[in-house]
Amino acid sequence: MFAHLGTADPASIADMKLVKQTMIDPNPRATFQVASHPSEAFRSDLIAMSKLAKELGVKLHVHLLENIAQREDKAFHVLKEANALGPDLLGAHGIHLTDQEINILAEHDVRILHNPLSDMRLASGVIRLPELKQAGVQVGLGIDGGTNDTSDMFNDMRAALGLQRAISLQAGIFPRVADVLRMATVDGAKLLDMFDRIGSLTPGKKADLIIINPGNVNFAPSFDWVNQIVFNGQPVNVEWVFVDGQSLKRKGELVDVDPETIMEAAQKAATRIRRDLLPCK
Repeated sequence: MFAHLGTADPASIADMKLVKQTMIDPNPRATFQVASHPSEAFRSDLIAMSKLAKELGVKLHVHLLENIAQREDKAFHVLKEANALGPDLLGAHGIHLTDQEINILAEHDVRILHNPLSDMRLASGVIRLPELKQAGVQVGLGIDGGTNDTSDMFNDMRAALGLQRAISLQAGIFPRVADVLRMATVDGAKLLDMFDRIGSLTPGKKADLIIINPGNVNFAPSFDWVNQIVFNGQPVNVEWVFVDGQSLKRKGELVDVDPETIMEAAQKAATRIRRDLLPCK
């Protein structure tokens, strides 16, 4: 869960502490992060959120140089002032970074969340993954927000791979096929400091896994399973989903979920939001 502080007033901070204590901490499958924007305009907000994240022992999430206009925000100057640079800072996107800024991220072990589908859809740009890798910056894959695109991690892996090949004109550029699968699993857990619990099928960790049925035409013929999963995998191939050992998808069907009810609620919400926000014609 992300909590964003609109204002740095004591009441808002108290509310977030209460949410974490009453809603997140009792749920072993839930995690909590606080979020802000690294810019001069939100300096006081960022300082307050950085302080709160340290107090609560959680990650601070920011959208870092997502588009070229944010070069004017002086993000690194503000992050330094807020004492936010460090392994508990998660920077989403990280597209328009200079060589110097990449080195600063590596020096402070700041982690980057790559959102390739969102970056393309919003015309944000292409992240410098090879340079981040060479500098030693930890990078994982994300979807930006659960309401955009299709939240399809197979497409996400393909997009991360294809963007770098397209911009570099090199098929062997980082990331390679196995790299994007690792970014979607092991590396994601590592940058969240949760690799002792999730990210791999290891005795003692939580049983978070999917079971893929390769008996579909999109998986035929099958020779290299890593390549098949990355290039050909689709949600329809996922037969089972387990989170902490509990099945959330069983034999291709979601467990205890009524898709029609969800779609109806989503349509009503979208209609209400469009009515409230869009000007009347």
